[in-house]
Amino acid sequence: MQQLLLDIDGVVVEYDFTGLVRRYFGVDVEPQSIFAYNLSDVLGVSSKEIDNMFYEQVWGNPIFIEDSIEVLNEIKQHYEIIVYSNRFKIMGMFELTKWLIDNKIPFDGVSCGDDKYSFHIDDRPEKLEDTNSSIKLLYTQPWNIKCHNIKNNLIRVNNWQEVRRKLINEW
Repeated sequence: MQQLLLDIDGVVVEYDFTGLVRRYFGVDVEPQSIFAYNLSDVLGVSSKEIDNMFYEQVWGNPIFIEDSIEVLNEIKQHYEIIVYSNRFKIMGMFELTKWLIDNKIPFDGVSCGDDKYSFHIDDRPEKLEDTNSSIKLLYTQPWNIKCHNIKNNLIRVNNWQEVRRKLINEW
C-alpha cells in the first residue's frame, strides 16, 4: 500500500487567521497580506507570541476545508495515511492522536516525516522539500501563492477534488 504523508493545518483544517490576529493582537490583517508561512515574519512578532496565539485554536474544534474528510475517507482504502503536522510540537504524540480520533480525521499513523512516501500534501513548500516524497502536492494558501517552485517539483492543488484526482490517477 502506498503511503500518503498528510499535513493537517492549512490542508485538512483551516484557521481564521485574521480573526486570530485580531483577537490576540488587536490588529486587522487582510488574508492576502499573509505573504509567508512564518507568521512571525509576516507580523513582525516573536515565534513565542505566534505559538501562544495558536494555542487556543489548536485545541479548539476544527473548521474542515471543504471535501477534505470525504476525500480522505474515500482514499483510505488505497493509501496508508500518515499525519505529519506541526501540531505535534504543541500537543505531543498522545494528544495529537486523540485529537485526530475525536475529530474523525482518517489516519493510520503520525510521523516526523523521516521515511519515504509516495505522496506528501502540505501547504508549506519547505516541509514538502524536507521529505523524501515521490510526489509533492502543494495545497494552495495565501502564504504560498508566490512560491517560485524553481525546481519545478511541487504540484499545486487548489482544493480536495484536485487532490482526489491526483491520488486516484495513481491507483
